[in-house]
Amino acid sequence: ECPETLRGEEDTANLKRKVDNDEIHIGRAVKIPEAVKNYVLPVDGSTTGSLLTSAAFAAKTILSPPEQGMPSRKVLLVLTRGSDIKVHNALGAMRHFGINPEPQSLLDALEVDGTDRLMEAHRKVSGVVGLGGSKEKKNKLDSDDGYLLITHEDNVRGLHLDGLDAVIVVGRPGSPDEYTHIAGRTGRAGREGSVLNIVSYEQAAALASWTKMLSVDFLPVDERELKSIVS
Repeated sequence: ECPETLRGEEDTANLKRKVDNDEIHIGRAVKIPEAVKNYVLPVDGSTTGSLLTSAAFAAKTILSPPEQGMPSRKVLLVLTRGSDIKVHNALGAMRHFGINPEPQSLLDALEVDGTDRLMEAHRKVSGVVGLGGSKEKKNKLDSDDGYLLITHEDNVRGLHLDGLDAVIVVGRPGSPDEYTHIAGRTGRAGREGSVLNIVSYEQAAALASWTKMLSVDFLPVDERELKSIVS
C-alpha cells in the first residue's frame, strides 16, 4: 500500500485528523513490546528536587558507554503530569549535574513548536516533506551518537526514535494506557529496551498494581544496579 503523500499546507489539517483518529483506534490495541524490561526505582519523592536528583544520577549512569570508545546510549526522559516538573527545570537540573551528552528538549531537537507541533513532529520523524518525497539531510537523532532528550508525558504518543536504548520516567504516568505509550518508545524492531520508573515509595506500590493489566513485571532496582539494566 502506497503511503499517503502531502501536497501542501492544505493537506496538513487532513493528515493531522487522520493521525489523531488512528491514535484513538490503535491506542486500544497497543502493547508494550516483549523485548522491553520495566524497572522501578523507589526514591524519596517528597520534593521535585529529590526526584530530579535521582533522575540525573540515573541518566548519567545509563548514558555511560558500555565500553570505552563506544558512543553514549540514547535515552528519553519523560516527565509525567503527576511529577509537576517542567521541561526547562529538568534541563537545568541535568546540566547542573554535568550530564553528557548535552541534554535537549525533545521538541527543540525535532525543531518543533507552535500549535501544530504534534503534526510537525510526525512529519519530521517520518521524513515526509511533500509529494511523497523524503528528507535529503539525515536527522541528527538518527546518527550513532548518544543523546538525552527530555519531554512531557503528553508529547510521546506516536513518536518514533530509532535505536532508543532506554526511557526514564519521572513520576507515575496518568494511566496504564499512558504508560503503554511511553514504554513503547523503546524495544522496537526486535531491539531490547529498558524503562526505568523513578517514583516515590507510594507510587511504586500503585505502579505495581498495573502488573496484571499491562502483562508486565515491574522489577525493583536500587541505584547500585542501574548500570546493568541496559544491555
